[in-house]
Amino acid sequence: MKDKFWYQIKSNFNLKSILLIILLLIPEYNFALNNNNKCDRFHVGTFIYESKVGNIIIIRREKEEIDYREYPNHYIRQSVKWISSCTAEKKTLEMNDPILSPDSINKGLNTITYLHILETFHDGYLYKTTNQKGDIDGYGKVQLFKGSL
Repeated sequence: MKDKFWYQIKSNFNLKSILLIILLLIPEYNFALNNNNKCDRFHVGTFIYESKVGNIIIIRREKEEIDYREYPNHYIRQSVKWISSCTAEKKTLEMNDPILSPDSINKGLNTITYLHILETFHDGYLYKTTNQKGDIDGYGKVQLFKGSL
C-alpha cells in the first residue's frame, strides 16, 4: 500500500514536470516562428541602403536581385536562393559599373555570398554578409524604398 502511494506521487510529479517544461518551451518556439516570419516579407521588394559609393537601390524578386548604384545603367545582378527564412545565398551573375575595374569584375563573377537578416523593423532590417568561408564581409541597414525608379 505504501509503495503504491509513493508510485502515484512520483507519477503525478513526472506528469506535472513534463507539462511545465512544455508550457515553458511554447513561448520560445512561438517567438522563433514569429521572428522568422518577419524576414519573409523582405524576400521580395524594393529596398535602399547607404554605401561608401552612395545610395544603392535593391530590386529583389523571388530568385534574383539587382543592386543599382545608378538606376538603370550601373548594377550588380545576383541569383538569390533563400536557405532559411532569414538567410539567403547570393551568386554574382553580372556586374556593369564603371567604378569597378575589369579585374574586380572577373574576381567578383560567380562568387557566392550569404545575406543574414539579423533584426527586422517595420521599414527595413539589419543585416550582415559573409563569404563562403564564413568570414564577415559587412554589416548594414536596409530600408524599404519609398521613391520611384
